[in-house]
Amino acid sequence: MHSDLQQLHHPLDPEIHQPAVLDPATFRHQPEVFQDIRITPFTPVVGGTVEGFSLKEGETVSEPVRNFLKQSLLKYGFLSFVPGSVQESSFENFSYLFGSPRFAGNPQAPRAGSGEVNAIDSSHKKTRTNYIWHIDQAYRPGPQNFTALHAVKAPGFGGETIFSDATAAYRLLDPKLAAWFDTLNLINNGDQMGLISMSYREPALLHDARQKTPPLLVPLVRVHPETGVKQLFSCELYAQRVTGLPRIVSDHVLHIVFEYLRSPEVLAQYHWQDGATLIWDNRIVHHRGVFNYGGQERVLHRAVID
Repeated sequence: MHSDLQQLHHPLDPEIHQPAVLDPATFRHQPEVFQDIRITPFTPVVGGTVEGFSLKEGETVSEPVRNFLKQSLLKYGFLSFVPGSVQESSFENFSYLFGSPRFAGNPQAPRAGSGEVNAIDSSHKKTRTNYIWHIDQAYRPGPQNFTALHAVKAPGFGGETIFSDATAAYRLLDPKLAAWFDTLNLINNGDQMGLISMSYREPALLHDARQKTPPLLVPLVRVHPETGVKQLFSCELYAQRVTGLPRIVSDHVLHIVFEYLRSPEVLAQYHWQDGATLIWDNRIVHHRGVFNYGGQERVLHRAVID
């Protein structure tokens, strides 16, 4: 008994009693330079700002530069290119630097021109599911590797996009909790928050869209196929429930995951400017828009890249 009282009076070990933090050794503070290209960390945890890169219509990019950008994207999670780096007319060619773009729009986000790019125009798109945390196309068997956006018209203020580094969020987990999460699966449903129902107003089109996107069994933790790093894959927009658990327990597990994904340490908020281009690795980050720009115009072109 006396021994137990003595232990109670010992100072608490902060490594045991405080929440986990990210390893400072993983933080990035210094720019990287390759030829004329300079990448500055957007935050110490996620994102990079690219300067010195230019792609005009009809121009090509050398293989060493392409490889540098691809490897940097895997490292930083997202890359933002300063306005003027990529033109509206060269945006689709830009997307080919990272893979194969494919059209992935819907009646609310139609094709922009004749290529694979679709438009997200605030004056036309009235669904607001992009303001809920998500991984793009996570309700499909094969979500795209990357998503790229080009700001044709950005609001003067507001309308940001927030990113969450889901690999960093996974590293915040207690190892025992992470090991349990590794064993769990969940059901993703494209209509969990009404994305499909609100995108297709005609009954025949809605029926067809639902038939093409039935509920899907996915892992709660996804492993990046190129880096082997783990990512919290469960997202608010599509996660319906964790399988094998009672409803209430499933809800609590999802709430825990979402809380880690909202940790300020793993977040970055990006403010759009006219002519800016941004690309992210859909296997590293979650994202959501912010509807705080009122009636201002906001037009983005999007490329979904496999």
